[in-house]
Amino acid sequence: MLSLIPEPKQVRLTEKDPWRAGGEVRLRLAMEVEDPRLVLHCRRAFPGREVTAVVSGAGEGYSLLIEEIVRIEGTEETESTSAQAVPGEAGPTNGRASAADPDETELSPLKGRAESYLLDVSANGAVIRALDAPGLYYGLQTLLQLQSLHGDGSIPSMSITDWPDTELRVMNFDLRQTFSKPERLIEYLAEFSSYKTNAVLIEYEDKFPFQTHGEFAHPQHALSREELEALQAAAQEHYIEIIPLQQSFGHLEYVLRHDAWKHLRETEESTGEICPSHPQTYELITSLLAEMMDAHPESRYIHLGCDEVYSLCECEACRKEFGGVRERAFISFLNRLIEFTASRGRQPIFWHDMLDKCPPEELAKLDPRSAAMIWIYNGRNIQAEVTSLTHKFRALGIEVMGAPAVRSFDWAEHQNYPVIDNRTDNLLQWAETAEKLDIRCMVATNWTGPFSLGVPYGVFETTWYPMLLHADLAWNRRADAGTFIDRFLELFHGITPETGHARLGNYQLEDYYDIIWKLREEVQRNHGYAELIAIMHDFEVATDRSRAIHKYAYRWELYPGDSAEWRSLLNNYTRNHNGREAVRPRMLEALLQYQPRDMAEHFVRSRFYLHDYLERTLYQELGLVHSEG
Repeated sequence: MLSLIPEPKQVRLTEKDPWRAGGEVRLRLAMEVEDPRLVLHCRRAFPGREVTAVVSGAGEGYSLLIEEIVRIEGTEETESTSAQAVPGEAGPTNGRASAADPDETELSPLKGRAESYLLDVSANGAVIRALDAPGLYYGLQTLLQLQSLHGDGSIPSMSITDWPDTELRVMNFDLRQTFSKPERLIEYLAEFSSYKTNAVLIEYEDKFPFQTHGEFAHPQHALSREELEALQAAAQEHYIEIIPLQQSFGHLEYVLRHDAWKHLRETEESTGEICPSHPQTYELITSLLAEMMDAHPESRYIHLGCDEVYSLCECEACRKEFGGVRERAFISFLNRLIEFTASRGRQPIFWHDMLDKCPPEELAKLDPRSAAMIWIYNGRNIQAEVTSLTHKFRALGIEVMGAPAVRSFDWAEHQNYPVIDNRTDNLLQWAETAEKLDIRCMVATNWTGPFSLGVPYGVFETTWYPMLLHADLAWNRRADAGTFIDRFLELFHGITPETGHARLGNYQLEDYYDIIWKLREEVQRNHGYAELIAIMHDFEVATDRSRAIHKYAYRWELYPGDSAEWRSLLNNYTRNHNGREAVRPRMLEALLQYQPRDMAEHFVRSRFYLHDYLERTLYQELGLVHSEG
């Protein structure tokens, strides 16, 4: 087993000598069309090494030759492979094996497959060939993963032919609740691309630096224009497309909470849903969409949101205009937004759920220039449900996109890490469904909270495991899920399968969060993430016990004055209190690596609030606080 993520489509190991990757090499890059990004990534991958780049011309594709330099005593250095590997150049073979030209025959397995690549590793080095620049970049990422697995040791000789099953392989930044420092978000784009992710859906909410309506920008945590530009530059550098999401119908709490705008609510009670009938609504929403599109000139898409519009067609004006038909009100306003964004050269995307049960005569009115993004996060019938919806939308000429979740509600407001049994099952079902229906865009939604007035589910940095399972399955829908946990532990944490299983015995796909805190001493890479999960585990142990304190308080009420009952109550309180308080500073210290201080403090307070409240109330009343044994 090669611990690569994503798992390549075709791997052929050969009996030839391995490549001693720690030796001195030079790089020869040939590009059909000049792309400075490829030169940059070659230099980063092999710092201090000579990189020669040429533009080979139309039809030649892209190739990268990484050749070992052999120094012979008393003579000048010689190359182990021929310069003929670079189209447009010629040179002697010096009697050693040469990497062949990337001619039509060799590239034929890649024909019609964007972002595909061929990778050959031999004793003399490595050759990567691709039809396009992203394909060459992804081949380089596979080679770098092989190097990370073998260090300065020997990489086995092999040939890899690889291509993506999904055109748009999308991760998700949800900035509504807690989110990582801007510099971390930029770093994560590079991480995403190393696992062959090529797009990110970003819901900025009040973290976007609004100018037209500056009151909607968070006073402390809105990105600056410079930070937004840096994020976009990093995305472009790593072949990632940003898909901005601007909520346009529901989930507008951050807008409608303002006194100046709350008159646009569908009803007084609906803090997040805007009234589509009010004359000011279209003007406000289109101004937000226009600013979002202007800030992302390279994006082909704009996500309109439009999910969970719970209060819809409830005000008197909407009931009168739309005859009390919720779907009619929804489609009428959505069509206006589709026209606005499509006329500006973007493909608008909307969440599907408000049209889940839409009558056919109403659905037929939907503008087909849009794309429906289907999100179904739970249940055992993903394929049946998505198939039915897909046929319904496609029959109207509407594109369908898919959205499993790497973290969602899962009936757990506090998720110190994702509810992994639900998430792995959801991702696996969606992979099968995407293959059957040939869905070209798959988004790993990664929600930080239910809505902006809620409390955070959890921390982004605890979701790498399901995120990379999504990356695995989006690239290769038939990737071996049975080996994923071993591949992840070795590639992401440096724990070989032999080490992990010798330490813990058997474990499987759903067991990551149950085992990684036990393997902290074996972690070689990304130790901070493993430590954060371990802290969250310790918090759960302490707080799970604290939830049971009411049982002992109840017994004390039954047997007041009984010394044994008091001792039992006090023992349990003291143990639980001490356990929680031991975790609190560790949690904050760990979070400060990833989040701004006030955001990290907010997350910790949200986790400890109930227990701190009980300290101030029930435990004080019982006489437990500061009690001595």
